[in-house]
Amino acid sequence: MNSDVMAFSQEISSKKRLLCSLVGDYMTEIANGCIKKINNIGQLDIFLKKEMSKLNHCSMLYVTDCNYKQISSNITIEKINSDYRGQNLSDRPYLQSAVPLKGMILSEMYRDERTGKTCMTLLHAIHLDDGLKGFLFADFNLNDISLDESIRDEFSHVQQFKGDPAIRGGLFHQQRNESLLDINIDRVNDLVKQLYLNHGVFHIKLHYSSSRLSLWLYDSPHHYQLHTIDEILDGTVFSCYPKLKYPRDACVTEDQIHQAYKQYKQLRYADDNVYLRSASLNIINGMVGLNFSCDGSHYIPVKEFIDNSLEYWMGKALNR
Repeated sequence: MNSDVMAFSQEISSKKRLLCSLVGDYMTEIANGCIKKINNIGQLDIFLKKEMSKLNHCSMLYVTDCNYKQISSNITIEKINSDYRGQNLSDRPYLQSAVPLKGMILSEMYRDERTGKTCMTLLHAIHLDDGLKGFLFADFNLNDISLDESIRDEFSHVQQFKGDPAIRGGLFHQQRNESLLDINIDRVNDLVKQLYLNHGVFHIKLHYSSSRLSLWLYDSPHHYQLHTIDEILDGTVFSCYPKLKYPRDACVTEDQIHQAYKQYKQLRYADDNVYLRSASLNIINGMVGLNFSCDGSHYIPVKEFIDNSLEYWMGKALNR
């Protein structure tokens, strides 16, 4: 990835984080306000028009039912346009992947066919205790969102933390020792993935150097569990946790889990001095955590982690 493309990618990621921080709470407030009005289109349009001013940089606001059929008008600061009521939005690319039944997601960047502008859409579930009622959509023009240098730093898409200087200073006097996990790395990685997919685990930290793992259960997020690699290899760990369906609000796909663990292996074996010590993946918030032999730590969205090359990561590790 050349420097111009990298800089553009970082700017887009920063704008996404800034956007969510600016309007996320208001989106939740508006989505909750839609619940009582979702069966009265006139009241719903008036409510959305009134609330529109709360969403900085928002170009359009609208509501659909659970099948993405538009209920409300298209709401802008200037007007209420009822021409688009009833249109089917289900073919939009960002609706083809997992959409949350609670909370919100932000789409990838796309070009609006009507205006030609580069946009992103924030989608928030409209939910009651008895189930999903619909979705609140908010469109944002990307060029309307500006970043000064302080905001760029604050909302950087990758967080990096320097480790112990004493460890970094002795980096080239140490070498990776083959652990029990290393010997069984392909099998362990495959088995660990099953904990995400079939056993209600949403966060796993795999300690490659010390051959152990810590995990967090979706139904008990305040307590972590520790297991040895032996408990993975002999299947003991799977008897501890009953089979459960993959969480609906996970933002990480099965293929992304596979690609992340494939890259963990590459980083583990990339160099005898600079190598991956531990790695984590949280399928709910989509974040990857990495810790290297130089004691540097990195936290990055899983898609960006997968997209970055091995050379990118080894350079980052050496700099930390």
